[in-house]
Amino acid sequence: MVNIIFCGFGDEMDKRVLAKQGDVLLRVAMNNGVTIPTECKDGLCGSCAVKVEELESSPDVKGFESTVDPDAWDKDKYTTYMEDKELNTLVEMGAISKKEAETAQQYAQQTPIRLACQCIVKGSMLVKPFE
Repeated sequence: MVNIIFCGFGDEMDKRVLAKQGDVLLRVAMNNGVTIPTECKDGLCGSCAVKVEELESSPDVKGFESTVDPDAWDKDKYTTYMEDKELNTLVEMGAISKKEAETAQQYAQQTPIRLACQCIVKGSMLVKPFE
């Protein structure tokens, strides 16, 4: 089990929950009373975009400043394969750059913006609304 911290979703929805590795982030949110807007639930519309930050086992929750380094692989991040349709949707939305998408794909690491319907929980993370 890993910690998922939802922050910025509203008083009743800001919470820390436990999730199984391998579960889909949107399902974790829904099962724990956290509302993330959704339309297609298939990674095409982008309505469920959220900011994510990987946390260590003892989270030090701080301001969200995470970015993908387009020139390097970060050995401390979880290996996370992102589907082409999710990356394409995020690029089309302007949430990430094409270079960030290519780097995420090349190094199998997630971008700081994910689609909750496509994000597989690999470890503890901080999740905030994408605006």
